[in-house]
Amino acid sequence: MESIFRGIGVSPGIAIGPAALLGGDRFDIPKYKVADVEEELARFECALRKTRDYLKKIHAKTVERLGIGHADIFTAHLLVLEDVTLLEEVRSRISAESLNVEFILDELSQRYTDLLGAVEDSLFQARTSDLLDVMNRLQRNLLDAERTHVREMAEPSILMAHDLSPSDTVMLDRTMVLGMSLDSGSPTSHTAILARALEIPAVMGLRHAACHINNGTSIIIDGNEGLFIAEPTADTLDAYRQKQRQLEETRVALRGIMSHGSSATRDGVSIPTQANVELPFELVPELRDTAEGVGLFRTEYLFLNRDTLPSEEEQYQAYAQAAETMDPLPVTLRTMDIGGDKFVSHLQISKEENPQLGWRAVRFCLERKDIFKPQLRAMLRASNKGKIQIMFPMISGVEELRQVKAVLSEVKKDLDGEGISYDPDIKVGSMIEVPSAVALADVLSQECDFFSIGTNDLIQYSLAVDRVNEKVAHLYEPAHPAVLRMIKWTCNAAWASGIPCSLCGEMAGNPLYTETLIGMGVTSLSMSAVSLPLVRAEIAEINFGEAQELAARLLQMGTAAEIKTLIEERYEKRGSAEAFISHAVQREKDAPSPLEY
Repeated sequence: MESIFRGIGVSPGIAIGPAALLGGDRFDIPKYKVADVEEELARFECALRKTRDYLKKIHAKTVERLGIGHADIFTAHLLVLEDVTLLEEVRSRISAESLNVEFILDELSQRYTDLLGAVEDSLFQARTSDLLDVMNRLQRNLLDAERTHVREMAEPSILMAHDLSPSDTVMLDRTMVLGMSLDSGSPTSHTAILARALEIPAVMGLRHAACHINNGTSIIIDGNEGLFIAEPTADTLDAYRQKQRQLEETRVALRGIMSHGSSATRDGVSIPTQANVELPFELVPELRDTAEGVGLFRTEYLFLNRDTLPSEEEQYQAYAQAAETMDPLPVTLRTMDIGGDKFVSHLQISKEENPQLGWRAVRFCLERKDIFKPQLRAMLRASNKGKIQIMFPMISGVEELRQVKAVLSEVKKDLDGEGISYDPDIKVGSMIEVPSAVALADVLSQECDFFSIGTNDLIQYSLAVDRVNEKVAHLYEPAHPAVLRMIKWTCNAAWASGIPCSLCGEMAGNPLYTETLIGMGVTSLSMSAVSLPLVRAEIAEINFGEAQELAARLLQMGTAAEIKTLIEERYEKRGSAEAFISHAVQREKDAPSPLEY
């Protein structure tokens, strides 16, 4: 009987095939007293050496398959093996307690996992898999328990497991693994990032789906919708095979789109499509071929999943790499948005009743200038390596903007005094993501070089909706008339002051809203890299004048339902995916040189 499970789509695409169940890293960990402590210490050193050699092999393989950016995942794994505190604790416990190393590693692994799991940040928690990957590799070497069947599938299949480590993921044979279904995991995990890079359709967060499936069971994975279908009916199979063919045709056509110059509307108005970046290893050279810059680099992720603050030099290296990789395209660095849902344990930020309205972003930075100034120094220094822009998050008024700009001026003076060069014309902008910033957009625009509308928070704050609260999440509505009016007011203020106004929230990556946003006056869109081709194809089908007329009509409507109906009608009117993509490709080939507006 057909069964449907809903999870989280973390890597797009559709896979159809038999299930291949993969057992987990479930070791029978012995506990015993060792007779020879020196011999046990030597066993530990041997396991460390084998694990280092294996990770170096994985690193080289990843560079070969995916590039140096993704290989940095395993550079971090190698650093775990150099953690003096961890290694010394293992050695001292072997010496003091005469216990076998497997048992000690298992205890430490559980303790660190519990500590990391208690941190209230999804990205931080997801990184526990990296620590476990290294620990499990050590255990495999100690117990001679290699998970060899990952690479010994008898036929092309859909891999099913409770979880899968990054090192196992990168070694998968793409010709044999049609798709992945994992009970655990999240879109920000390294395993998910690697699945996307390898173009393996994947669904995570299925909980206990693997418990209900046998080897060889017919499976469909829909990585776009996050669906897992077991024992599909003939009709379901036919429908998904057709959908699979359409997606492949679309993917080929979209690659053609990305090879044709800059993004522009049918009537030649330039609307650059840029990428949102969270982690440094996402900045691969190939991104320069698909994105017209980085519209949002979330720098706070440099501060997560670690025991100490990143140094100025470490930050500089990350920002300089981004600038050099994307040069001559712009890279917009957002200063750290720490606090709220991004909790950094070693900063000892106290628990707040309502962290989203609490001590976060520029509020945190203005009080912790000892952390803020090194970040600004690193950003300014990196501006010599490419086209860096600096953007401040959660600005609520002119006073805050002036205060952070004053700190920036102090840092510039310090660098001048030290003879350290930077781009003297570096552009500085403000995120517009709270209602007070919208109300003051005309004033803020006089003191900024650019705006970037962060719709994720703007919608949440404007509609008083916690979008992760399942009881009210249905009220989180991008098409709400109040949200559209605030976008329009912000764009008008930017236009009047002669500055560009980008949009970098989730709305930017949804082609349903592309025409609306262009009509409102948004001058560029920044989104997840995976969304770039389809949004760019949508832009190529849009007439700028018609988009402005649509925006005027939408602003007269009083309900989200009315607005969404009209938007969806126009979106669907542009035709089927195949015809739409084909037409968009031809439009881009024949388009005149883009015009700035």
